[in-house]
Amino acid sequence: MSAYVVIDLDVTDPEGFQQYVDAVTPLIERAGARNVVLDDTPLVLEGDWTPATLVIHEFPDKAAVRDFWDSPEYQPLKKLRRAHASVRVVAGENG
Repeated sequence: MSAYVVIDLDVTDPEGFQQYVDAVTPLIERAGARNVVLDDTPLVLEGDWTPATLVIHEFPDKAAVRDFWDSPEYQPLKKLRRAHASVRVVAGENG
């Protein structure tokens, strides 16, 4: 059952953030996930949630999300990400 990680992303330093993207992409792929949405002009249909950039990753399931999120390889990348962007992240499973 697929799980989706929804990210409200606000990049404060594009060059620094690119270092994070370059490092995290192989980890995401190794977790069996893929990027399904990357939109810096999301369409707000209702409410006051206005993400600067909307990102959605599809993982095989919530366990794969947790394994990725808690992996030793990802921990230093969280710090790198936080240095160059602010995010809100949630995960939900389809079904």
